[in-house]
Amino acid sequence: MDKIHTIYRQEVGVILRKILILACFITLITISPVKAETDHSRYEFLLEDILYTFLFPLQLKAIEDYFGEIYLADFCKFVEVKTNPEQAYRYEITYQFVTYERAIMPPYHLFTLKVENKSLTDWTIKDVKVRKLGENEDYTKICRKPMITR
Repeated sequence: MDKIHTIYRQEVGVILRKILILACFITLITISPVKAETDHSRYEFLLEDILYTFLFPLQLKAIEDYFGEIYLADFCKFVEVKTNPEQAYRYEITYQFVTYERAIMPPYHLFTLKVENKSLTDWTIKDVKVRKLGENEDYTKICRKPMITR
């Protein structure tokens, strides 16, 4: 009788180990795509930051033309990127940023800037729209901080 109990316990132990390994494997598979998506989002934000840095001189010009002086600004988002399939490396980019006075103090203005390039290095401002944000509008909900990588 003891021999039967011993064999039974061994079989139960093997079955439990298989179930545990299967559960770990399923957990690993279901978690992996989420991490890959997060890395992809970080990569996209990093590319946005690079493009924003590249377009920054046009932003400064738009701010100075509107206010007559330079104001501090934070990037919000890219609204639209258009390409011309007939002309390589020709883009029309619309993006938003918010300006503020001194150390993140109101009044806040939301700029929507549309820029285009005539050549690889010749970027120009096509259109500027400015809207003063209301007191109840929180610019931090439409803008994001730059990515910091280590």
